[in-house]
Amino acid sequence: TLTITIHGTDDAPVAVADTGSANEAGITPATAATGNVLANDTDVDNTHAQLSVSAVTGGTVGSALAGSYGSVTINGDGSYNYVIDDANPTVDALNVGGSLTDSFTYTVSDGQGGTSSTTLTITIHGTDDAPVAVADTGSANEAGITPATAATGNVLANDT
Repeated sequence: TLTITIHGTDDAPVAVADTGSANEAGITPATAATGNVLANDTDVDNTHAQLSVSAVTGGTVGSALAGSYGSVTINGDGSYNYVIDDANPTVDALNVGGSLTDSFTYTVSDGQGGTSSTTLTITIHGTDDAPVAVADTGSANEAGITPATAATGNVLANDT
């Protein structure tokens, strides 16, 4: 009799790249990008419930990490929230149809020693910014000893 014993080994999870989308503030308020980075990840040895985010490159799981155009918080359960930095001049300058991307690398763990890393990429879409009107002044002289003068100018010249 020949007995063959096969010992299984832990297969690493498969982390799949994720994308999110957010809109910069304009006439309407900015929208945050939210989701779950684990939703599309798999592991043949473990249930989806056993997967977790174990690391975020350049930051800490569960804490805000600054990117180029905003900040992201990726939690251990995979949930994430990306908030746009509308004070950033590059973000504020986005026109309708324009976009920027911010990327973050994270690591998925199966709790058995297997890990896999991938990227969350957020696309920031430009929106129509409200115009900024700047107060204007002018002066005119009434007729008297000298002839009257009119106030002239362009009230739109200093608006953006």
